[in-house]
Amino acid sequence: LGIFQPEGIVYLVSKCNDLGLCGIQCGNVLGFAGELYQRGILTREDMGFELRWGDVKSFARLMELIARREGIGEILAEGSYRAALKIKELKGVDVAKYAVCEKGEAIGAHGIRSGLDYPPVIAYACSVQGGDHTSVAGLPPERVPSELMSGFQDSAVICGFNLKEKYYELGWKMLRAVTGWNITMTEWNEVLGPRMLTIQRVMLLLGGPDLFWDPRIHDDNPSRFYEPLPSGPRAGRAVKREEVMAEKRRYYASLGWDEYGIPKPSTLKKLGLEKLEPAIKRIKERLRVS
Repeated sequence: LGIFQPEGIVYLVSKCNDLGLCGIQCGNVLGFAGELYQRGILTREDMGFELRWGDVKSFARLMELIARREGIGEILAEGSYRAALKIKELKGVDVAKYAVCEKGEAIGAHGIRSGLDYPPVIAYACSVQGGDHTSVAGLPPERVPSELMSGFQDSAVICGFNLKEKYYELGWKMLRAVTGWNITMTEWNEVLGPRMLTIQRVMLLLGGPDLFWDPRIHDDNPSRFYEPLPSGPRAGRAVKREEVMAEKRRYYASLGWDEYGIPKPSTLKKLGLEKLEPAIKRIKERLRVS
């Protein structure tokens, strides 16, 4: 948002909390709106006021409109992805490339372009939870960070900050000590974790009442991630799509999924998930693949 003064940041974070908004989703949609205003796609007439980078008061005002679903806030309250769809209808301009989202979920501050942050290049593109920075895809799947590890942390109710890779074995000892369950790391990595992840993948591909994801299109990063970083110590660095696509194929294969990321029959049998076969059939019919 172009706001770098500590007092301004603290004020907006506090206001976000007071309004009951998500700091990540709200911050993303504020930045989305700010860029559309800068580019002249959203105007003062749309906003009801000037929206300038670095202006704490104007972003705080927009936050209130979002919380109350008033004016432009009615659209932005839907989040960056759905707001982009609505603004396209209203303005006749495709603004999806300005919405930094994955599978409809806004991505937070953890990007993949610099190579200095923890998410790998397929972190969001292959995640069953889209833009969720706490559940990123990675290779090998049993590494940290990865969705198998995130799934274990969430299931065991262990904070990810306290379970870094070198302390991972300690997490299993804690689980056994607290619950008495004799689940091993190998059992989780080879059966229980992939079972959970495969169920999530099938649910994702089934879609919802009004949104469906085509893995050939949507298992990819936001277009912004393929643009070079404009500034900072890693200025000019970007991710190459061919690298992402290669990693995506490897990730699918490592979990027993086909070229579209659809779990194979042999994988369902191995994991005891044969009951998902009708759902797989529906997914393939919708995607028109065999």
